[in-house]
Amino acid sequence: MKVGKHTIFMIKFITYFINGGIERYLFDIDYSGYVIEHFQYMENENSELAERFAYTVDQAYELGTSLGLSDEEFRMEISNAFNEWLSGKIPNLI
Repeated sequence: MKVGKHTIFMIKFITYFINGGIERYLFDIDYSGYVIEHFQYMENENSELAERFAYTVDQAYELGTSLGLSDEEFRMEISNAFNEWLSGKIPNLI
């Protein structure tokens, strides 16, 4: 899987959240800004992977936020979407 530095950044950020490295409120503060900053470059690095990100992780983020999921439910939804995004194979980058 071809993965560039902007995709790697998002993988590390989301993994850090999933593994409990940051609380949800801090994840919320940073997530949208990071997507705005990095997504356009992710599309250039690997358009298929960027599109899958939009239909997995980003949709899970939007849905979890709109439904008001608890912090643990939200973390689980993001984790499931993250695994789906990378097809269950986390690159050896982290």
